[in-house]
Amino acid sequence: MLEEIKRLMELQTLDRKVRELEESLSKTAGRVTHLQDEIRKHTAELDLLTGQDQEFAATRKKLEREFAEGEARLRNKRMRQNLVRNEKELQALEHEVESQKEENQRLEADLLALTEGAQPRETRLAELQQLLSDAQAELAKAEKEIAAEVEETKTRLVAHRRERDKLAGEVDAPLLQRYEIIFSRRQGVAVAIAKAGTCQGCMRLLPPQLFNEIQKHLQIHFCPNCQRILYFEG
Repeated sequence: MLEEIKRLMELQTLDRKVRELEESLSKTAGRVTHLQDEIRKHTAELDLLTGQDQEFAATRKKLEREFAEGEARLRNKRMRQNLVRNEKELQALEHEVESQKEENQRLEADLLALTEGAQPRETRLAELQQLLSDAQAELAKAEKEIAAEVEETKTRLVAHRRERDKLAGEVDAPLLQRYEIIFSRRQGVAVAIAKAGTCQGCMRLLPPQLFNEIQKHLQIHFCPNCQRILYFEG
């Protein structure tokens, strides 16, 4: 039974290494995924702001055209004022001049507000372009570094799994099945030391008779509380 326990302990060590390598692969892939997500997020915001900027440019062009046309009309009306001698026509022209001035002032105010509103967007566009450029460069670098890292990790993982399967084949099938269930449920600790009458896996006291039996190594014993496989180091 002592040899069986030793095989289980070796198996547990290999299983932990396999789990660590699998987690390492997952984290490595997660780095790339995170960078890809950042690029997608920056690209989406950049596309949105670019679209808004295009709308702004079209609106500004329209307002500038309307303002220029209004200024031309205003000059024309003022020239006509100098030529009119009829009081009634003069009053009508003065009213048109005032109306056109108000319209031009409104257009000028709209242009100013539009320009001021565009400044934060232009700043953010520049920031996003830089962020996107940096993220793309970092992704290219990470993919290159990760490719070698992943290949090395996969090689080690294959070797550990091969060694693990060979060792598992030497363990009694029902015991192996129970070990694997405990390993998955107990955070990778299926085999624990029984020390000073206590299971070191869950730190609960063991029945004295059970602790005495564990020390004899005549059969496999399990913790009554956490169900871990117990062994004694004498």
